[in-house]
Amino acid sequence: MKHKDFIEHAFQRLYERKWLKELIPSNITEAEITAFEHAYQIKFPALFKAYLTTYKLSSMPYSIVGLVENSKDKEIKIKMINWHDLTDDSSDLEEDLECFREEFADWETPLAIEKYKNLFPIGYMDGWYCLDLTQSDGEDCPVVFLEYGGFWEGYYDADGVLHGEQITPNFRTLLEWYFCGTLEEEYEKRNHVTVNYEFYIAWIQQNFICY
Repeated sequence: MKHKDFIEHAFQRLYERKWLKELIPSNITEAEITAFEHAYQIKFPALFKAYLTTYKLSSMPYSIVGLVENSKDKEIKIKMINWHDLTDDSSDLEEDLECFREEFADWETPLAIEKYKNLFPIGYMDGWYCLDLTQSDGEDCPVVFLEYGGFWEGYYDADGVLHGEQITPNFRTLLEWYFCGTLEEEYEKRNHVTVNYEFYIAWIQQNFICY
C-alpha cells in the first residue's frame, strides 16, 4: 500500500472508531514542509510527509488511547498519547520543534544541538514521542520515547547522539496501533472484553480523574 493510501486508510479508521469527529483536509503544503526542512536542516521520511498533508487532527480529543505491544514480552497494554496537531501551516512545525528544544536549552549545561537535532516530537505523555530521523531510510523511521526531566543517560550512542527508547520500529506501526486499532482483536481474545471507543473512555475516566 502506497504511503498516501495508507494514511487515508489510517485516518478513515480513526474516524470510524470515533476518535475523529470529521475528516478535515490538512492546510500544510509540501512546499512549506520543504522550506521547514531546509530551515532546520532536517529531512522527514515520505510517510510522515504524507501524514502531514492529508488530514487535520483538530477534531480529535487532545488525547487518544490505544493498544501497544511490548517488543520484549509481546504484552499488549493500554497507553495514552497527546498527539500534536501539526497540519495548519509550517508555524505548527516550528512551534512544536522549538518547544521541544527548549528542554535542552534549560539545562544547567545545555546539550549541543548536534546531539539531538534529528529528533522531531509528534506527541507527549510523561515525556516526548519523537521521530528518530537519524535512522530514517527516506520512507519511514523509528519512533522513540524520551522521559520528561532529562533522564536519558542510556539513550546516547557511541558518538554521543541522543536517540531514546524505541517504541516502534517505524511511524507506520504507531499509526496502525493508535489510528487503525490493529491490536484490538488480539486484546479482546486475551482479555475477554469488547474494545471500542466506550471501552477506552471508561479506561480514561478510571485512570484520569480530571478527564
